[in-house]
Amino acid sequence: MIDAVSFENNTLGYLDQRLLPLKEEYIRTTSYLDAIEAIKTLAVRGAPLIGIVASYTVMLGLNSYNGNKEEFPAYFEKLIAEVEASRPTAVNLFFATARMKEVYDAHFASDSLEELFSKMLAAARKIHNDEIANCENMARHGVELIQQDLAETLKTRKLNVLTHCNTGTLATGGSGTALGVIKHAWQEGLIEKVITAESRPLLQGLRLTAWELEKESIPFLSISDSSSAFLMQKGMIDFGIVGADRIAANGDTANKIGTFAHAVSAARHNVPYYIAAPVSTVDITLSDGSQIPIEERSADELRTIFGNQVATPSTPVLNYAFDVTPNEYIRGIVTDKKAVVGNYTEELKKLVD
Repeated sequence: MIDAVSFENNTLGYLDQRLLPLKEEYIRTTSYLDAIEAIKTLAVRGAPLIGIVASYTVMLGLNSYNGNKEEFPAYFEKLIAEVEASRPTAVNLFFATARMKEVYDAHFASDSLEELFSKMLAAARKIHNDEIANCENMARHGVELIQQDLAETLKTRKLNVLTHCNTGTLATGGSGTALGVIKHAWQEGLIEKVITAESRPLLQGLRLTAWELEKESIPFLSISDSSSAFLMQKGMIDFGIVGADRIAANGDTANKIGTFAHAVSAARHNVPYYIAAPVSTVDITLSDGSQIPIEERSADELRTIFGNQVATPSTPVLNYAFDVTPNEYIRGIVTDKKAVVGNYTEELKKLVD
């Protein structure tokens, strides 16, 4: 079993994903600033896992507080702001901090700081446990949708599936979102092979998804991001399923850069393309994908690979971390509550309400 994150004895533990698959190093820290840096630098990543780690990061910040109750509100406000500034696109982070703020608002006036911190820790652990349960529910709903949509193909053979970036245990703390669906479909005998796109520039598909699949003994092939259209043309991909960092009210979905390109290719070749994400990833306050903030990251993520310079330091770079796939390219959105197909604005609102 992959242990992506833990919180014991006021200490955050996490598998440093920057080093995988060549080195498995489990980091432990009691510093909330170190935890924020881990989120910023993608030592921990994946929208649900970021939410989990964000809630535990708040706890580290609380545990380091040594002032009185009167001074605490200003400290807490600053702590939340620092955590929320770590990654702008993944809505799960803000979902987690909102949950922590709800506990604060409900209990600060009546509780001692010790009582308040205890209730906040319970909230953080619930966020973690809920994500694990969400993965199991998504897996069930996702497999049902695949069996329904690809019933004719399944009568004669198993399926080859394309995925992008990493959406497994390393991204969620549970079995995964999209990769959790894939793992469950494999166990049900539906999957022949997983095609995992490398996911440049940080190679989460090549480094992390391939590592997870190897751990699970699931057959896979790693490909360059630009290969998927050709594989679809050759009939080597039956469907695609990816995760999400934020889903707008109309179903437009922000995910790792390259997701949209796969979706366009899938539409051209009549290949079903699904999103798998917990309801907490749906941001009903944004009407469409144009309103999703898209993170731009360091140019050196493109100019270097594992510390090796592959372009001159003066090479101009535009490094978007995410893109937005319009809802018209999405066959279905698999959530922990149900799988939604069409009428995204209406159906997603029902799930969030």
